[in-house]
Amino acid sequence: MGKLLFCALMVSCALSYGATVYVDNVKGSDRNGGSREKPVATIEKGLSLLKKSDSMEIVNTGKPYQRPYPGERGSGLGIPQGGTFENPMVINGNGAVLTGLAVIPADKWKEEAPGIYSLPFWPMSNMYKGYKQQNYWLPGTQIWWVGGQAAPNCKTREELERTPGGFWWNKSARKVLFKLPEGKTLADLKIELPANYGFYITADHTVVKNFYFIHSWNDGFDAAGNPRHGMYKNCVSIDNCGQGFSCHDTSDIYYEDCIAIRCASSGSCDVHWCTTRYHRCIFVDNTFEAGVYTTDSSTHLYSDCLIAGNEPFEQLWQNNFSAQVYVNCVIIGTGAEHDILRLQDGMAAFKNCTLMNGRGIVAMNDKSSGSLILENCLVLNMKDYIVKLDNVPSFRLFLTGNLYGNSPGLLIGGQLFNRDNWKALLKDNPEDWSEWLADGVAANEKGTAVKLKNRYKRDSRVGAALPDSVWQGYDRIKRVRATPSGVFFD
Repeated sequence: MGKLLFCALMVSCALSYGATVYVDNVKGSDRNGGSREKPVATIEKGLSLLKKSDSMEIVNTGKPYQRPYPGERGSGLGIPQGGTFENPMVINGNGAVLTGLAVIPADKWKEEAPGIYSLPFWPMSNMYKGYKQQNYWLPGTQIWWVGGQAAPNCKTREELERTPGGFWWNKSARKVLFKLPEGKTLADLKIELPANYGFYITADHTVVKNFYFIHSWNDGFDAAGNPRHGMYKNCVSIDNCGQGFSCHDTSDIYYEDCIAIRCASSGSCDVHWCTTRYHRCIFVDNTFEAGVYTTDSSTHLYSDCLIAGNEPFEQLWQNNFSAQVYVNCVIIGTGAEHDILRLQDGMAAFKNCTLMNGRGIVAMNDKSSGSLILENCLVLNMKDYIVKLDNVPSFRLFLTGNLYGNSPGLLIGGQLFNRDNWKALLKDNPEDWSEWLADGVAANEKGTAVKLKNRYKRDSRVGAALPDSVWQGYDRIKRVRATPSGVFFD
């Protein structure tokens, strides 16, 4: 009997849950203890109350969760406590909006000239900060707000001088300048700029789900240190100054049903020796760097993902011995100016993917040691080549079972191979059992998968077939607006 009681107690302990902390930015107070009846008001306070395997419920009040201005350098929401395999820590946003915008106190501005005021501003837009061709904020993301309304983004001091209520980011001086409207004082105006940033998972077995993060000074949903088995689910980054998502160090993180749109860096940027998987995620219209970016010996899997319309470079960056694997993904470039992929000193592999609308997929040369695998993929609308291979050993290129359409061909050693001389390519090069889409046959804009007979005369799926939920998420997120009042869909 005693033994049975001991076992029952052990099972009970293993299945028990930790405490739940409640956060409500309308009804709560940070003087409260965080119960359902007496919630705290801020997420920072809620995080400070968490112990291992606790959970936190954020009430979606319809009012964005906003933090005060921290000074020149932004502050984030670190999650130092995690959970266990049986009982992970779960932080549930319930669809709440977190904003990196902060109201700038009037006394933080410095008068530079009559009616012109400056504030130190150096957000984590890492690559854009070093892009000397432009000394102003990117036009693709709206980050300046006065009285809850979007404010003009000027490109020069001269433009600012004639734009009352406008802003100019003098990037070279690391400050933003504001033109005060005539008859107003700084104290009269509610000026909001990106000053804070999002979550950082730093402990094992942590789940963060159901959040929007807008106007981050840095990234939206990150990880750092060496956390294992972390997860972001249904988290959306909009109009951030940094990436939508970023993993650092030796993090091991899983992103599911997440979206990054109009962030002023890549949709995701994973560095150091981290391991990530992105499943049913969307990376669209991010305004600098690539859609996804990996570097520093990191390893990444993308499955059922959509990557499209990211500016102004390639959609994918593989750098510095990182490894990227894409399975059942649709990748859509912005046209003829750039390749789909930048490949350097590592590996990129595509299985059952659709790649569309670029100068080509990739140009490979002897300046890097990257390798490319393309299997059962649908390749459409490449302007200059499908793959360009210059002075590179053929073993770095493995192509099999693909279907090509509306593209010139493979440019190998200066010779173009297309449907007219395909047999010559097959004799001496790694292209294996691929075919060409018939002339005049158009693929739809979503690059739906098709069937192709393989060498064994069996049907083989070629290209991607994304889940309906991904296309529905894409159609919805393209209509999104992020303002100081929250997130809206037109």
